[in-house]
Amino acid sequence: MKRHHHHQQHQHRLLIIFAFLCSYFHRAVASSSRGEDVPGDWLLGQVHTRTTLEKNQDGTISLTNGIATRIFAMTPNFYTSDYVMEASAVPDQGMRRSSVVRKIGPDAYITLNNHTYAIGGATNEGQHHGAYLNRSCLQLSDVNGSYFKFQSYRTSAPVANVPWTPGYRHAPNVSWPPAGLHLEVVFQSENLGGADISVSLHYEMYDGMPMLTKWITAHRVSSAKEDNDDVDVVVNSVVVERLAVNGPFAQFGSGHASAGSVPFEVSGSQSRLYVQTDQAHSTTVNWISDPDFSTSTDAGAVEPVVEVTYSEGPGVHLRDGVVFSSFRTIEMLMENYDVERQSLARRQIVRTLAPWTSENPIFFHLTNATSAGMRAAVDQMVEVGFDMLIYSFGSGFSFESENQTYVESVGADIAYAKSKGIEVGGYDLICLDRGHGGYGGNVGDAFDVVNPDGTLGPHACFASAWADKLENITFKWVKEMGLRMVETDGPYGGASCSATNHTHHEGIEDSVYQQTRIQASFYSKLRAENVFINQPDNFFFQGGQKTGMGYDENQYSLPRWEDLSVSRQTMFDDTYHFTPTQGWMFVPLVDYHGGGAAAAFEPLSDNLLEYEWALAQYLGYGTAACYRGPRLFDTDETKAVVKKWVDFYKAHRQILISDIVHLRRPDMQGIDAILHVNPKLETEVGLVMVYNPTTERVQEPLLVPLYYAGLDSSATVTRADGVTKQYGLDRHYTIALDLDMPPKSITWFSIERP
Repeated sequence: MKRHHHHQQHQHRLLIIFAFLCSYFHRAVASSSRGEDVPGDWLLGQVHTRTTLEKNQDGTISLTNGIATRIFAMTPNFYTSDYVMEASAVPDQGMRRSSVVRKIGPDAYITLNNHTYAIGGATNEGQHHGAYLNRSCLQLSDVNGSYFKFQSYRTSAPVANVPWTPGYRHAPNVSWPPAGLHLEVVFQSENLGGADISVSLHYEMYDGMPMLTKWITAHRVSSAKEDNDDVDVVVNSVVVERLAVNGPFAQFGSGHASAGSVPFEVSGSQSRLYVQTDQAHSTTVNWISDPDFSTSTDAGAVEPVVEVTYSEGPGVHLRDGVVFSSFRTIEMLMENYDVERQSLARRQIVRTLAPWTSENPIFFHLTNATSAGMRAAVDQMVEVGFDMLIYSFGSGFSFESENQTYVESVGADIAYAKSKGIEVGGYDLICLDRGHGGYGGNVGDAFDVVNPDGTLGPHACFASAWADKLENITFKWVKEMGLRMVETDGPYGGASCSATNHTHHEGIEDSVYQQTRIQASFYSKLRAENVFINQPDNFFFQGGQKTGMGYDENQYSLPRWEDLSVSRQTMFDDTYHFTPTQGWMFVPLVDYHGGGAAAAFEPLSDNLLEYEWALAQYLGYGTAACYRGPRLFDTDETKAVVKKWVDFYKAHRQILISDIVHLRRPDMQGIDAILHVNPKLETEVGLVMVYNPTTERVQEPLLVPLYYAGLDSSATVTRADGVTKQYGLDRHYTIALDLDMPPKSITWFSIERP
């Protein structure tokens, strides 16, 4: 037996050496074949080229970071002449430089007083078919019809549009604003019906990733001699981006896709050009068949165009001193169609442009807002390591109270929590269903949305004086009482308002734009105070930090095990689109929508196995959950279980809040598993969570791909029981973990650099 054991060990060592040599050879061949000028994989942090604006010999300029390049020509007008995904060492890219653009034309439009103008652009008279771009026969001329003429361009560093302190609440200490380069291109058209208007296209590219943002600003040139202040100029519409793209970069199939800030609203089929906007509502990304192909000159071709615009408005009146600023289009070029890679890439958008979403305190939704109940909950939180208490809905907490005695009494409780190291937040329903007949109570008829027929709607108008009143209430809690978190249920949801006497909008035409702008400003001001923001919507790029992780609230009325199973499926699916820290889940310690004793986790000690699964699956995914009830534990045994998983989360916090590679989806017919990865961490670059929800013991290998952990030859793996083992990676950067899991059990594996 001993000889056989030694023989097996020898074989194992040989396999590890062989795997290492295969991996080394594979990387060496790839490195030598691509040459020194071809960058590595940006998702592994291997690209360090700064973004620059280069002047080319042919008179064009290139905005480039070595991964993506957008090239602009300036004659006969300013336009995008090419848009390129540079060659790289990314697997399955083929080491090729590939072009997005298949036809020259304006890449932005603005409609003023119902007349549409191209912003720059050119027409290629040398080619009559637009299915492809033959650069050897370019004959360019100005676009037909009205257009804005190129004046100048300038560059600057990106500016933070939302204030944030990197590293706050254990968030990664990333660059904010992101490193990169901002290019502003200025256009002007003279005497548009008695007014001179200046329009700028803004392009911003970021270091180390194939991503670019684009937006439009416009204002009146008040110094113009011909300008007539009495002429009302309205921005009826803008097309922020319009690109005729080569087929591989288009969303498969054509049609309309809603473009909120949640990525899955604009995806659905794989594309090598991913497009979304930074706005929660009222924008669209339209993938359409090129309308030019309906003509005989382009017969036989069906090629895609992407247009990014408003679905309603903006309707801004360009008076002196008014600057219109559009939403931002966010674009990311992809190397291939791999689902997991595209998912990881898309999640870098929010990590770069909304890094405050990586703050991830462990919070408790308190249902007993009495002073005694609150202080008892704070003491329990300190014992088990929770970070933040939230006065829940239905708890008796009154955010909008005008009773100074009440406010000061709550302030004293907040001060008590602060003395214990606990931050405190409060719930309020701020806009949706706060109008006439809304279930949240009417904020006042003078502040309600007005329907087109003159009747009052169920929501508050966020461009009325209600927004000012709410801001005053909120900042009294923040600055005078020390509130450190707000859960703003029902933020502005996209409704228009026909009122003509509201403080911050002129009529229905600009009501959506102004309400969106004011909601964004409200969140930005809270971010300036480092106030944590839960918002069940998609205002991430305006300062919001968490939304519901795609769940249906009725699932929390299911029996506990069904709830846990469905919730784990939800997290698995939604972390293809969200980072783990963008969303929250829910643990109904007490009855929520219904379901009674079968759904509630109280009494906690009687349902300890399910309670432990809730803690393990949410903290193991790195996703905050709303533990809603009057207490966190009822016995010492329960307290020990809560503390065990909180301690686990805090010991592995940085890897747990990192991105997820999906291993096995929960189907309750076997184990399910995920892998957290972060190649930028110094030591712990991966963590595998494995769940066995079945009533059977599971003994089987689990294949774990470690490419996106940044490992290429070997890994040090530590099991949950503390046993450590060295693994060699195969040619696919994969290791096999041997599982031996009892029924209804959970385990994990920490992966470190060798």
